[in-house]
Amino acid sequence: MSFMDEMEKAVGKNDEPTKVRTWLNTGHPLLNDAISGSYHGGLPLGRMVEMFGPPSCGKTAIATQAMICAQKLGGVAMFMDHENSFDEGLAATMGLDIEGRWIFKTPDTFEQSVTIAAKASAHIRANKLIPADAPIIVVFDSLASMVPRSKFDKEMAEHNMNDKLALPAATSAAFPVIAKMCEVNQWTPLFLNQVRDNISGYGEKHKTPGGNAPEFYASTRIALKRTKKTKGSGSTKVTNGQTITAETVKNKVHRPFERCEWDFMFTETGEGKFDPIGSVLDHLVNISVVERKGARITWEGKSLYRDDIVSRIEETGDRMPLYSLLPGWEEDRAASSGVIDWNA
Repeated sequence: MSFMDEMEKAVGKNDEPTKVRTWLNTGHPLLNDAISGSYHGGLPLGRMVEMFGPPSCGKTAIATQAMICAQKLGGVAMFMDHENSFDEGLAATMGLDIEGRWIFKTPDTFEQSVTIAAKASAHIRANKLIPADAPIIVVFDSLASMVPRSKFDKEMAEHNMNDKLALPAATSAAFPVIAKMCEVNQWTPLFLNQVRDNISGYGEKHKTPGGNAPEFYASTRIALKRTKKTKGSGSTKVTNGQTITAETVKNKVHRPFERCEWDFMFTETGEGKFDPIGSVLDHLVNISVVERKGARITWEGKSLYRDDIVSRIEETGDRMPLYSLLPGWEEDRAASSGVIDWNA
């Protein structure tokens, strides 16, 4: 009897290696590519993800796009609102179905939040409430605002410096279990997080709340940074958006330290929205697929300003003439599930 036959008798056959089979579109092809290596990919199903950055840099907008994708694939979207700031109405205008497979909770504590998410995901799978290959995504907004039960049960006057370690202790205890359960029940916990200045003077300039557990147990960690975009000059100068840079500072599903950027523009009412069209156009110029001469770009045989090209594509509603210029676009699309409607 061979070695493998003997070991099969003793401990059974080898288990199948874990593999990501479903990806949740972020709404931006360049970010999808940075995370998964495919413009038609995105966040990995069955893996823990952390996305962190400064306030109002579009973290919730990206999360909402991933939740919309999960629903379109026949799955479930959950949102644990610890910042009491999620706008259901705005999310609905983006395409989120808040009347269908949608679970929204405002838990009091870290422990309550992760327990709800784990129980709901296990119940959905055990009772086959959705197809076996349909995704579940749970967004926690944000890890920095999740209060451990040990702090929540105290009077305000009882809080002290030792309580600063309460959240790292809670994540250290819970995250190994969550990482395993999200693979078993095929759900993606997406922890949005904030950044803090590292006043110690050692290591990185910024750090994230929650201790070291998120760094160890998240398969993908996405760091966002921002710079202001302005228009006008002098007294008419106003901030009309931000350029967001994303870097996959940890990635176990694709090559790490991939970078991309896009514009996150403000509307007249103060809300923010992606500008993937302009961002993809800028990328194509940077890699010399589209020609720029001075302030003008050659597009469909005409020399036009960047914003005019973006406006034309928005007016037609057809992004494919632009997106299909991305190197490898057709190959990526052929290998994908084909469910992404980039013109939506």
